[in-house]
Amino acid sequence: MRHFILLSAIPGSGKSTWAKNYKSAHPNTYVVSSDEIRKECYGSVTNFSHEEDVWIMFLNKIHEYGKMDDVTVIADATNLQNKYRKYYFEETKEFEKHTLVLFDIPYEICLIQNKMRDKSKIVPIDAMERLLAEREEPSKEIKKLYDEIIVVKEFSKKIHEEDIKK
Repeated sequence: MRHFILLSAIPGSGKSTWAKNYKSAHPNTYVVSSDEIRKECYGSVTNFSHEEDVWIMFLNKIHEYGKMDDVTVIADATNLQNKYRKYYFEETKEFEKHTLVLFDIPYEICLIQNKMRDKSKIVPIDAMERLLAEREEPSKEIKKLYDEIIVVKEFSKKIHEEDIKK
């Protein structure tokens, strides 16, 4: 069976860590990450000067892995709006199962985890705020499209109380 998993959350919520952990527990899983495409092709995860090309490569990699039998492909990007959730469902018809993974992590925790990243991956606060404002709850239509919806409520890194107070 071909299984497509779409991650949906703001930066710092633990999407990439979740994908990495899922992959280590499930053989024949591939992670397609918009950040990794930017880094590989344009030298930095924060280089947004070739976004049209990044998203074409993102979808092409999903389709490439989707040709395999018995495969899981995880799409690691923010996908905060229903239009993107619908788009990736409609564009991945080669998959028999579609799962949407929503991260319900407090914004304060995402900000802390964002600061704990490698310096080259830190998302500026203005971008974090913009992305938070863009986040939508899945509509009834979206909920009907996906075979499974998983809500992740646990954050991925150890955060100490003193980190929360900063």
